[in-house]
Amino acid sequence: MNISLERADGAASGKLIVNIVKADYEDKLAAALKKLKQRAQMPGFRKGMVPMSLIQKLYGIEAKAEELQHLLADSVNNYISNEKLKVLGEPMLSEDNDPADVANKDDFEFKFDLAFAPEVSVKLDGRTTVDYYNIDVDDDTVQKQIDGFRRQNGHNVDADTFSEEDLIKGTLKEVGPMPEPVSIDDATLMPRFFADDKQKALFKGAKKGADIVFCPRKAYEGRDAEMASLLKLDKEEAVKHEGEFTFHINEISHFELGEVNEELFRMIYPEDTPKNEEEFKARVKADVEGQYREDSDFKFMLDLKEVAMKKAGKVELAEDLLKKMVLQNAKTEDGRKQIEEHIDEYLNDLRWSLVRNELMKSLNVKVDDACMMAAAKRLIKMQMAQYGLINLPDQQLEQFAAERLKDEKQRDQIANSAVESAITEAAKKVVKLKEKTVSIADFNKMFA
Repeated sequence: MNISLERADGAASGKLIVNIVKADYEDKLAAALKKLKQRAQMPGFRKGMVPMSLIQKLYGIEAKAEELQHLLADSVNNYISNEKLKVLGEPMLSEDNDPADVANKDDFEFKFDLAFAPEVSVKLDGRTTVDYYNIDVDDDTVQKQIDGFRRQNGHNVDADTFSEEDLIKGTLKEVGPMPEPVSIDDATLMPRFFADDKQKALFKGAKKGADIVFCPRKAYEGRDAEMASLLKLDKEEAVKHEGEFTFHINEISHFELGEVNEELFRMIYPEDTPKNEEEFKARVKADVEGQYREDSDFKFMLDLKEVAMKKAGKVELAEDLLKKMVLQNAKTEDGRKQIEEHIDEYLNDLRWSLVRNELMKSLNVKVDDACMMAAAKRLIKMQMAQYGLINLPDQQLEQFAAERLKDEKQRDQIANSAVESAITEAAKKVVKLKEKTVSIADFNKMFA
């Protein structure tokens, strides 16, 4: 067997040429046919006694093609490995290959197109300046977080006068002329969820026992499912009721936030519970600052990416060949169109992946199991924080993280987060940080 590589110096693509002669595969083919003979069962012959000539006639071409395929795959992969070729994607059969006449030929030539990873150089030092935004967590932000905790620990109380956040119960009756007017004795309303402000205003300051005339069709402005739920009808039927209704208020349920007290302290921080309100606020502020520090690091990574890509310069890729490689995985025409629409994003992501790998080398960044666990826990904490849960016990956090790491798709996401987190921490120690303090509002505008 002879394998050769045709590639111009530094070219983004090349061609691997594999020449196979009969001597390269005839022994393995003979062994494969012998195994087939031992297993073969045909009428008129005992098992294993079918003549080799008949085995050759029935299975020879298929067995030969299979051995060629195995030999070809092994030889190409071994050549790439032994020659330490840095290729992108899988070797792709060239379009200029002659048809392989397995039935009538013994010697073959196969050509493969290879896409090569370009050499990338990215070095960061103290002369490299990257912005870093420290987000100012003000008292209002801390109070909003505390109010969120108080809401978790809140409860409903009866009220005599309606206010914006309240839930009301009563009797709903249709006023307009309809063949079968709607009448519901146990209707429930939360006007704060109305889409129309004028309809909301009709309930402002209403007293228990009052009759409010409003129009559900206007109140929900095309949100047919919500209107249907209120009227207890199918959507198709509900939209026909376009007129006014009377709502007689029987009950007003007012939601009160929980008290800022020891019970709340224990609920939010079951371990190492704060002793007083001042300590509680300080803990909440520290936690919120930690959450925003993740956002600061995320923005830093975006800015670092931009700096690194500029330092790397033009990252040459065999774009046409890579597009073909990706497109050959399309199983449907819609899938092909979707790939074509996003192919430039794929190529840019590939360029960043190559630059990021070089960053990892230059910064001596390594990601081990401990990094993966830390990244999984960090992602879970960020997600839990969206629901006001900012202090999960570490044992529970580790259990959740371990489960996620078992999932292949989630593991890929976690690995990506672990790599970028490690690069962020390493880069912050090397580059010159141009620190800026900004408000949450101004920080958010950067992503608008």
